[in-house]
Amino acid sequence: MRKLWLALTDRRLKAALNALRGSGTGLGDLVKDPAGAPDFFRPLRSALRKASGAPPSLPACAQAQAAAEDFTARLEKFFSDLALHGTPPDAAAMQALLCLQKACGEAGGLLSPWGGAPALAVIRGLSAGARKTLSQAAGAAAASAGDFPQNLKFSSIYSGLDAIFDAYERCAEALYRSQS
Repeated sequence: MRKLWLALTDRRLKAALNALRGSGTGLGDLVKDPAGAPDFFRPLRSALRKASGAPPSLPACAQAQAAAEDFTARLEKFFSDLALHGTPPDAAAMQALLCLQKACGEAGGLLSPWGGAPALAVIRGLSAGARKTLSQAAGAAAASAGDFPQNLKFSSIYSGLDAIFDAYERCAEALYRSQS
């Protein structure tokens, strides 16, 4: 019980969890207006930076906070790049973003002593499904003899999303370890 209480009162852990939840909630708006990414992520990243000065109650809390910083930075860059190139997400990217949104919704369950393992399993399943979709789409883009600049652009979009899932999974695993 003491570990759970420490995890719930750790500022790093709270900031990491809020970054995941907030990002998941805002994904739909960011798809519609990717240029709003810097304004959307500024408060989340600020909270993560402020929390980094707090002493962690558990090592996993510091790891979760660091992974959440990486996650939000990569997600902000992804949407900023979409805005810069004027490229809306294609079907594969949208599918991956939907998986990410669902995975972010599962983040709170990672702190439950009884629900942490099932939440982590759901997150890993969503991540694996998104990665499979992104891998297939990247392979199709690379094999296409058509519009090379467009294929290259989408290849970088897919690799960016894959890196976002890497950061998300690191954060989710650290959140899960914080309660065990």
